[in-house]
Amino acid sequence: MNHPASREGTFENAETDYETIKAVGSGDIPAFELLIKKYRNPVLNFIFRYTGDRFGAEDIAQEVFLKVYLAASGFEPTGKVSTWIFKIAYNLSMNELLRRSRFVPMSGIDEIPAEQTEADDMSVKELAQEVEEAVRHLPEKQRAALLLRVNEGLSYSEIGDVLSTSIAAVESLLFRARENLRKILIKDV
Repeated sequence: MNHPASREGTFENAETDYETIKAVGSGDIPAFELLIKKYRNPVLNFIFRYTGDRFGAEDIAQEVFLKVYLAASGFEPTGKVSTWIFKIAYNLSMNELLRRSRFVPMSGIDEIPAEQTEADDMSVKELAQEVEEAVRHLPEKQRAALLLRVNEGLSYSEIGDVLSTSIAAVESLLFRARENLRKILIKDV
């Protein structure tokens, strides 16, 4: 899923986000709608890739924005608004996975058009599926760190804030995630 918030630096307007959150905290519904418009797709994308459940991701995303709305009046600017929102998304996603007590396979793989016959296109899609499958087999914190870094473009510091860990731990998580991916993908070859 490609969206404008998938590259590092696109959530950089912290001052505007802080002003928006202050307005939301004061009950400003248009400000809340603006916040949802800006963060809905990145949050939904993260939740979907983390939980592997397209329909559940919608429910969790709604819960994320409900929590954002309810907590906006007490938001303290210790970090970026985007980091705060992703932390809520991460925590709710973790809770959902714990509630289910099992990992749900990612849906969406069947979206490959049946009429697509070009070998190159199929091999690219097959490789993408293999990588997605490998990511699903990573330990939860490694998977979260990798998705926040690669898909959402968060900095190591922001990932540390989301996962409640140090930058060194994030570096380690990302290193181990990449090593584990490499092992999984080489094993399948």
